[in-house]
Amino acid sequence: MIDQSKNALAHRLKTIRKSKGLTLSEVEKRCGVTASTISKIENESISPTYANLLRLVKGLEVDMVDIVSNNKTVNTTKTRRSITYSGKGSEYSVGTHDYRILCNDLSDKKMIPMLATIRAKSINELSSKKSDYLATHDGEEVLYIVSGQVILHTECYTPVTLNPGDCAYIDSTMGHICLKGSKEDAVVFWVCSDNHSLSILEPKIE
Repeated sequence: MIDQSKNALAHRLKTIRKSKGLTLSEVEKRCGVTASTISKIENESISPTYANLLRLVKGLEVDMVDIVSNNKTVNTTKTRRSITYSGKGSEYSVGTHDYRILCNDLSDKKMIPMLATIRAKSINELSSKKSDYLATHDGEEVLYIVSGQVILHTECYTPVTLNPGDCAYIDSTMGHICLKGSKEDAVVFWVCSDNHSLSILEPKIE
């Protein structure tokens, strides 16, 4: 499990909150994430889900890179470029999924590229209730299977098996989750659309 940047993410979130003079309760009202969850994230007890990261970004009016990375380059020209070398990027874990945020030195990106490692093979490893394990957030996303086998579960379609070289494009507001279908962990190149106008269509408090 990747957790070496967990404390850095927690510290950045707490620093951002305090710099804005916000209490945990005020952040809860802004973001739709419970004060207890925010406290646990700041105290490194848990890692935030991607959906909750988006809620925090929107509610705190910051860029994703402000929370997940110390390195940020603001570039308003039309010649933007970012390179992430092998093994680099901001890493964090959410339960049975490990994420490496790529090209994290640029702010105000229209997309968030990630390399995800999927370690869960059964829904039971996530939650006993479908409503709990299907993630929903604003935007769209593309998944390209790098290695291993992935079972893509969505609320509107039957599960589909994806193998290396396969690609899927989905509406992120539709409940979705990926599980591995192979014995070995699956690796996915994952790109989610993102911009400063992101809002969560399901503002349920988690």
